[in-house]
Order: sequence, then C-alpha cells, then structure tokens
Amino acid sequence: MNLLRSITTIASSSVVSQLIGALSIWFISHKYGMAEVGIYSLIYSIVLVGAQVCTFASQLLIPRQPDDEQLARNVAFCLIQSLIIAAPYAALTAWLFHQNVLFLYLLTLSYALVLVAENLSLRTGNYRFLVFQRMMVSVVVIAALLLTSNTTAFYWLWTAAMLVLIISCIIKTFRLSTLRLSHWGLKSNLGFFREHRHHLSKVGSAEVLAMVNNNLPIMLINFWFSALTAGYFSVVMRFCLSPVTIVGNAVRNSIFSKWSMDFRNHVFNYPEYKKVRRLLFVLAIVCALGVLIFYPLVMKFGFSEEWIASIPSSRYILPYLFLALAISPLTVIELVFGSHFYFLRIQVEQLAITLLAFLALPYFGQTYPVAVLTFSLLTLLRYLFIWQQMNKRAAKLSQQMAHP
Repeated sequence: MNLLRSITTIASSSVVSQLIGALSIWFISHKYGMAEVGIYSLIYSIVLVGAQVCTFASQLLIPRQPDDEQLARNVAFCLIQSLIIAAPYAALTAWLFHQNVLFLYLLTLSYALVLVAENLSLRTGNYRFLVFQRMMVSVVVIAALLLTSNTTAFYWLWTAAMLVLIISCIIKTFRLSTLRLSHWGLKSNLGFFREHRHHLSKVGSAEVLAMVNNNLPIMLINFWFSALTAGYFSVVMRFCLSPVTIVGNAVRNSIFSKWSMDFRNHVFNYPEYKKVRRLLFVLAIVCALGVLIFYPLVMKFGFSEEWIASIPSSRYILPYLFLALAISPLTVIELVFGSHFYFLRIQVEQLAITLLAFLALPYFGQTYPVAVLTFSLLTLLRYLFIWQQMNKRAAKLSQQMAHP
C-alpha cells in the first residue's frame, strides 16, 4: 500500500471518528449542559495524558522491532509498564480533580493499551484494522451515552466497554503464542529497559510532554476560569482542530510506519519528504480558510447560543491551527532518523508556552481571550523554527542515504 493510499485510509477513519466524537460532545451538551462538556473534556484529557505516561513511548518501538522475539519482549514490557504506572497516576489525578480512583485507573489503562494496539497494526501496515479500531473507540463513547441516563453510569460503561474492546484488538493483532513466561520476568524487562533507555528517556519524555501540551490547556482553563469556559474551548478544539487531528495524524501515522521500514532498511526517500511537505502546506491553507469561513456560519445556523459563544475562540487559534497541520507531522523525521534530544526539546518549548499562556497570564489577572491568543501566536513562532530544523534534517539525510 503506497503512502498516499495509507494516508487516505487512515484519514477516512479519523473523519468518522471525529464525527462521532463531535456528536458525543453535542449530545453531552444537550443532555447535561455545556459545563458537563468541560468536565468530560477534563476527564478525557487526564486519561490521554495518563496513557502516554504509562507507556512512555515504549509502544513506538513496536514498528521497529526486527523479529517476533523482540516484538514479544516489547509488548510484555508495554503491558507491565502500563499496569504498574497507571496506579500512582490514577491516585494522583483522582486526588487533584476529585474523581474516582478505580475509574481513572481502568480508563487510563485502557487508553494506554490503545496505543499498543495501534502500533501493532502500524508495524504490519494493517491500516484497515487500524481504521476499525479507531472507529470503535469513538463508537464506545456515543454508545455509552445513549445507553445510560446519568453521568456516573456513562463513565463506568465507557470504561468497561473500552477495556473489552482494546483487549480484543490486541488479541487480534498480536500472536500471543510468541509470549513466553520469561518475557514477564524482571530480568527480561530490565534488559529491555537498558537496551532502549535512550529512547525511553528522550522520546518517552517528549511524547508525554506532547500529550500534556495538547491537554493541559483544558485542565488549566477548568482551574482558572470555569467548566463552562473549558467547554467552549473543548468545542473549538474538537471542531476547529479536527482537520489537524484527521489529516495530521493520518500523515503522521503513515510516514511513521513507512519511514520506520526505511529505517530498518537504512534508506531515506527525500523526494517523498518534499511531496509530504507540499501536501501538508496546501492542506493547512485549505483547513484554515475553512475554519475561518464556515465555523461561524455552522454555529449560527445550526446550534444554540452556548455553541455560538465559542466563535471568538475559533479566531484565536487560527495561527496555531495552520502551522500545527503544515509542520507538526514532519517532526516524525526526528523521531525515526534524527535527534531524540531535539524531539524532547521542542516539547519542552511548547510546555513553556502553555504554562505562560494558561498559568502565568491568568495568575496575573489576564483574561481568557488574552491567554488563548498568546498561546496561538507563540506556538506559531515556535513552529517556524521547527520547520527550518526539519528541512535541515531531511537535506542531511538525503546526502547520507539514497532512496530506494
């Protein structure tokens, strides 16, 4: 399956997943109010960050494993790591945000396993099953909403269904017969850690920070402003950033899978990199213009006053939206071929921007619009520097490796 076809296949699943996710947000807002959207987004953000903390990028090694033995060690390490780390993470976040600790543990664990299952599919290029899995993850949420009559029941049904779904997906994509008892032992897992400690310390930290950067604004807006304001921000991030999520993740996953194979074969396709770069730039222009023109029209003609109040936020994030799609997927080149330290550094820079915009500015009395606009503009500047670095990396690789 060529790169463009794989991007299209993954993007199609993301379109459906985003539509189902948007429907879930709409359903929550009409059934329980916009404030509950903020609470749901807070819980979802906690869980997504927790999933990255639990795996710490160990799942990203799966597509690069050369044989079944190394793959089995990798999967066992991911599972043990997730089971253990999810416990203190759930305890801490349950205390901070006044949630049920068992609920957060099980839901965080299930989303950590989602990352493992996705990379098992990416390893073999099984994009159709990846499409199915992503769609079902979204279907679980809307099904739980439709089958329950209160928020407590919804969250517990969501958790139980997610566990059943993702365990089934792992069984489908991974041959359990390759696992041996020794893979679960302390010696094997310490050995795996030592072999990949550079990846886990650098890329793992970067992946956790990336997820924190994506979800920390929701948490801080809940803290400094209100659940209602967080609901507005969540609606904008869900609807306006859906092109970034759909297209950006499709491109990112496809080139990660393709370039991981190239890495194993010691090649780099520079013409392909330039094509991806051009494609992302064009798509970013289209998506930014689409949000600018159509988001206000859709809100005014099809939604309630609570949703219309989110329109100003959609304007504030346009600079961020454009470069997030045009540049962010290209950072995969650093993950596969480049400097793990640089991959970590750019996430530290984004964390500094997030803390300045959503922690420091509100602390000193600045308003929500000032915080969001500051976040967007500083992120734009950061991406321009990243763009320069990615192009330098690709040019260097083109001189070192010949494409097939």
